[in-house]
Amino acid sequence: MGEIRGLIRALSRLNSIGGLITIPGTIALGIWLLSVPMLRIDHVYGPLFPTLFGDIVDISLATADAVLSTIAAAAMTTLSLVYSLVLVVFTLAAGNIAPRLLRRFTNDRVNQVTAGLLGGTFLYSLTVLHQTQPDFVPLMSIVGAMVLAVIFVLQLILFVHTVSKSVTIDEEIASISEQLRTQVAAMVTEDKDGNDAPEAGGEFPYRIKSLTSGYLSAIDEDTLLGIAMARSMTVRLLIKPGGFVVEGQSLMETSHEPEEGYEEEFNELVQQTLHVTQSRGAVHDIEYSINLLLEMALRALSPGVNDTFTAIAAFDQMSAAVSDAVQCGLRGRNRLDQDGNIRVEIPGLTLEDLLNTAIHPLRQAAAGNMLMLHHMADGLGRLYEIGNREARSLIESHAELLLATCEASSPLEEDYRFLKNRLEFIETGD
Repeated sequence: MGEIRGLIRALSRLNSIGGLITIPGTIALGIWLLSVPMLRIDHVYGPLFPTLFGDIVDISLATADAVLSTIAAAAMTTLSLVYSLVLVVFTLAAGNIAPRLLRRFTNDRVNQVTAGLLGGTFLYSLTVLHQTQPDFVPLMSIVGAMVLAVIFVLQLILFVHTVSKSVTIDEEIASISEQLRTQVAAMVTEDKDGNDAPEAGGEFPYRIKSLTSGYLSAIDEDTLLGIAMARSMTVRLLIKPGGFVVEGQSLMETSHEPEEGYEEEFNELVQQTLHVTQSRGAVHDIEYSINLLLEMALRALSPGVNDTFTAIAAFDQMSAAVSDAVQCGLRGRNRLDQDGNIRVEIPGLTLEDLLNTAIHPLRQAAAGNMLMLHHMADGLGRLYEIGNREARSLIESHAELLLATCEASSPLEEDYRFLKNRLEFIETGD
């Protein structure tokens, strides 16, 4: 069991390594290894190039050294500049937007590709320069270095454009909102496809405990479904995705015990379907994406920042992201076998949880801020208009709390009446 626990922890640490390490490193090594076949081509077919292309590819030793040296030096200098700009963006984001956005910046594909391309160009040019001798000038390899130089200049332009957008808070709010809407729509689609079956009944005598502490970031549902089907059992997760677990806590329970003598093997197979990390990520975690938007809005509403319009933008985008859930609802993501039997029960957010998570903190922070309260009332009205029966009932309760919050801050009578008129659906039900 100790070996399994160590393996799970090692896999979690390995999987958590990302950002500006794995992908840029892979790209850089890939470009560097490209120099091997290019130099081989020059060794084999190099004497034919002057005959085929004439003076176009006739490069002297001095010219080759100058070109390769310039490209290598420029690539390394630019790489230093890129990382400096990224650190500046990190500083601005942590101080002015939200510290938890740093993970999004490090996982940005443009940043990763730019760093990898520049590092690979440096290594490629350095390798080709090392192989350049008075009796061997690798023409095609030098042309390859020049092509890489053109590509990294274009990539650098794209990088500057991306960085300029990264420090624009409205762009980040829209980007997070789009990701949140995709996550919500995926759950709504699953419900439409029939994954809202009732929970399986009966007893669940066998429990599987966590071998490490951290956040349940993702679940390999297909593999877990296959394991359950192969043993004709139902697996019920006790922790919803995004939840925190401690070592020794029960992660799931099964409808019957595995075969005698295969308990350890079964536990290992099941543990491998669960991705537990030391920090939360926004890939599959709806609550984490909502919390990112909330963090930006709450920071904007704080007395030290006092930027109500940023909070308004975050709430507007949040209401747009949950619109599908308001129309269709959210339920658990049960996985069924071909006969319609429930094999995997995965707890999910209910619509009430989703709205409570998104609205309560903003309403509490907006007490006394009539501009924010008015826009929240407008947002609730939009959701009420498109919502189903369950959603409308929940939105009415949030609207009543919004009025109570406003009244508790002792507003002017006209301000209170103006807010109440925006929430007229509470009384009319229309």
